[in-house]
Amino acid sequence: MPSETRKYLEKRARDAILKNIIKNYKQQRANWLQDPAIKKAVWSYAFFRTANAVIIGAIIVLTACVSLMILPALGLVGLGWLAAGGLIGLVVLGLAEVMFLYAATRDEKAHAQAVSEIFEPQINFDPNTITDNELRGKVDDALKYWSLIDDTVGKVPKGVLRDRLARTTGEVTHWLQAVYNLADRVDKFHLNKVIEQDLQNVPKAIAQYQRKLTTEDNEGVRQQLEKTIADRKRQLDTLQNLENHMEKASYQLDSTISALGTVYSQLLLVDTKEEQGGRISRLQEKVSEEVQQLEDLTEAMDEVYQSST
Repeated sequence: MPSETRKYLEKRARDAILKNIIKNYKQQRANWLQDPAIKKAVWSYAFFRTANAVIIGAIIVLTACVSLMILPALGLVGLGWLAAGGLIGLVVLGLAEVMFLYAATRDEKAHAQAVSEIFEPQINFDPNTITDNELRGKVDDALKYWSLIDDTVGKVPKGVLRDRLARTTGEVTHWLQAVYNLADRVDKFHLNKVIEQDLQNVPKAIAQYQRKLTTEDNEGVRQQLEKTIADRKRQLDTLQNLENHMEKASYQLDSTISALGTVYSQLLLVDTKEEQGGRISRLQEKVSEEVQQLEDLTEAMDEVYQSST
């Protein structure tokens, strides 16, 4: 994949992941706008929007025209009338600001823009950090299919079908994130020299302790050797379990890429009729199932990895 294309798709994916993060946050908190940081961000974004600056500028210009041109033309001159014109302008400006800010703070799209800086640090998607070329290639493949699915849904006319497919796109974005998370875990395992060395050294140590045990006469030393051997065997079991999980993860990623391609192909078969709900529901179930498998495997790998270190 050309570097410029990759950068463009990665930016799109990060934006979609951020959208999912904000959506999940809102769903988990019915009064999410009452959070002080969120409220401040929404109000600040609304106030400093270009549209608000245009409104303020237009009202100021209109007030100046009324006070300096229209009122004198009507014979209403003097400081009193000038002050009255200015006061009217302030009242109009205040009312306009209240109406604009009220509408802006209820604009869902504006909300996402306003809080993006707050939630952006939560984005965990940077394929450039994956050093293994094969793993990175798998993430690139997932990214490609994600973009194709997103583009296909974007071409569907607005309506009930588009809304249902948009939910599918959100799930596929979640899927893409799960692919990256799993690939990242495997990559970090490959880079962990301690675990690599332990996989080689622990079996040798067990064999060495067992040979020592066969020739040891002291009962206290024998008991300690037996305990050490048992501990080492448990360590080896954990290491081998982790290694097996890593191998399974590699195959799971291959399966996932194929599944993403299948979902994309099936999505192309969905026409613009709203009665395609059954097909869409099956697609969503397939996506949810794949995401769950990836997340379960990633969680299992994390647990085994923690116990091995």
